[in-house]
Amino acid sequence: MGIIGSSYVAEAAAINALMGFIVVIILVSLLGIAAQVLLGLATYNDAKARGNSDPAMWGLLVGILGWIPGIVYLCVRNKPLERIYACYSCGWGNPLSARQCRRCGAGLYYPTEETARLQKKAKAFLIIGLVLWGLAAIGEIFMIAHMIQTVMAPILEGLHW
Repeated sequence: MGIIGSSYVAEAAAINALMGFIVVIILVSLLGIAAQVLLGLATYNDAKARGNSDPAMWGLLVGILGWIPGIVYLCVRNKPLERIYACYSCGWGNPLSARQCRRCGAGLYYPTEETARLQKKAKAFLIIGLVLWGLAAIGEIFMIAHMIQTVMAPILEGLHW
């Protein structure tokens, strides 16, 4: 009777450990997904603030595929030839470095309030996304340590080295 009762207790403990492990896996996965979504939103808002022609494409690429498209975006986002803004007076395209319109001579003021707002929003999404990504990485480390402790320790104890 004692052997049977102890095997049920051990089996219940193993099932509880497995369920806890599954819950941790789900939580870490959700943190990772949330981090990717926030990094995609940060990229979208940054691309929109910089006047990129395809901010949705960059946001989706970084949000779905991760860091490699993000690095590519960081490399191509500051192309000086694409950074042309229209004059508020005549509509003529001027580079960002110009302080006066080359056509009408009107003063150019950059960035606009919307651009500054989008840049702040992008920075907030980036910071929150990086924090969530870091938490997911720490969660994965703890998950692996827990797995080693609960699954591998009994196996190693039974080997009698």
